[in-house]
Amino acid sequence: MKMPDECRTIEEVRSEIDRIDRAIIETIAQRRAYVHAVMQFKRSADDVHAHERQRQMLAVRREWAAEQGLSPALVEGLFRSMVDHFIAEELAILAERNGVE
Repeated sequence: MKMPDECRTIEEVRSEIDRIDRAIIETIAQRRAYVHAVMQFKRSADDVHAHERQRQMLAVRREWAAEQGLSPALVEGLFRSMVDHFIAEELAILAERNGVE
């Protein structure tokens, strides 16, 4: 791993970006596994949506973004998109579990 100021060519910079992007994707896959694991505790669509948990989680992610010098709006948007996708997956799991197609 090279630090940004150690990169001497555009190829080196792009290679490091690709490495980071792969790590982000692997981490999202790990997060998804936990999202699926939590389904053992959820019994309804309200449990899946967990609106208060979402609100709290997004507020914390915004704080973490600001601490890293990132746009809280950017980070919230990324997390909203990911959470919306995972909620759709969870609702499908719930429907399948309940015999609804």
